[in-house]
Amino acid sequence: MKILVITSILTAFAITGIATAQTSSGTLGVTANVQGSLNMTFATDSAGLAMTGTTTSAGSLPFGNVSMYSSTVPANVTKTVIPLTSFDLATPFDVRVDLANSPSATYTLAAILAAADTTNTWKLGALALSGTTASVTVTGAYATAVPYTLHLTVPATAVAGAISNTINFTATAN
Repeated sequence: MKILVITSILTAFAITGIATAQTSSGTLGVTANVQGSLNMTFATDSAGLAMTGTTTSAGSLPFGNVSMYSSTVPANVTKTVIPLTSFDLATPFDVRVDLANSPSATYTLAAILAAADTTNTWKLGALALSGTTASVTVTGAYATAVPYTLHLTVPATAVAGAISNTINFTATAN
């Protein structure tokens, strides 16, 4: 009997507790401004020198040791020698620009050497690169790997040593 009374009392307290439980509610507003964006990546072209950092926005073409008169050139690099004058190293690489959240149909692509080079000549195809921005294309197609051929021309009068530079690319939605 005592157990029944205690159980009844505990049940009454539990029901009373539930009946007087406190609640609250609220709302959370969410805002965002979605902006259009571009993503540029570099990749090894199927006919080109193996690129490091492929499919990233910071690729690198490691030509390694090269010389004017040696017959050894890296795989997928074309060397052209102009006797007594210079030699040219050429290899294709791919640039891909992807678009999100924008109605843009095409993009412009520009390139500039990070540091002007007074010794060697740098080109993308026939387009000379220097310390001044050069227009590579004005109607680039999104989501397409576009091949460009880098030409590095080294004069026979250049002092032996390392050649290092960076080509900065900028894609702008049209």
